[in-house]
Amino acid sequence: MKSKFLWGICMLLVFVLSACSASQSEDNNKNEKDQITVSAAASLTDVTKELETAFHKQHKDIDVAFNYGGSGALRQQIEKGAPSDILMSANTKDIDALKKQGKVIDTYDYATNKLVLIRQQGSKLKSVEDLQETDQLALGEVESVPAGKYAKQYLEDHKLWDTVVSKIVYAKDVHEVLNYVDKGNAQLGFVYQTDLYVGDKQQKGVEKVMNADLQQPITYRMGLVTDNKAAKEWMTFMQSDEAKQILKKYHFEV
Repeated sequence: MKSKFLWGICMLLVFVLSACSASQSEDNNKNEKDQITVSAAASLTDVTKELETAFHKQHKDIDVAFNYGGSGALRQQIEKGAPSDILMSANTKDIDALKKQGKVIDTYDYATNKLVLIRQQGSKLKSVEDLQETDQLALGEVESVPAGKYAKQYLEDHKLWDTVVSKIVYAKDVHEVLNYVDKGNAQLGFVYQTDLYVGDKQQKGVEKVMNADLQQPITYRMGLVTDNKAAKEWMTFMQSDEAKQILKKYHFEV
């Protein structure tokens, strides 16, 4: 009789422990979140923070991690197998290159931007032709930073490249160009129109000299790298009116 009683107690404990284990497993599954990695051009650093906040309100079960850099450098990382679900480029070239290699599933042109020439706040320089012998002109690396490529294109179109090439100091991205000009390490620099702002406020330390108009618009294209459902949700969100309004708030054109 006693042994039957003990056996019953043991079975009850097994049942309770099994139920607790199943409940814990269910809770863990509920708490688990999908995570996507978005490789984004450096010029998107500020706007993507607000985009991520808006996205998370609709998709609380998805965490977004960002990897920032020059579009060309990010493309090269993906080509070498670096983990990334989406590439948000500051051009079309790098997305198209990945698509030709079969590394991009879908694409979307989400914004346009403008190239501008900047100077240190208070400077009197009005053109790259005003640069003195020891002055420097900052622009992004032509091979890996779209803004650098656009700047070279502008200078060549206006037959100014040969005049300034000896004065150029190259930067890894547009943020470094801003820093060079702000600190006086370069007297002029080429960045995007959107880089002149931090949210709604004007960037301190630098000011716009002029628009550097190009023959073709600067188109920002994004590419879906993986067939991740959560990544597709981000792609869909970027096409929404809410995302477009946030981009406009940060001075992008959509």
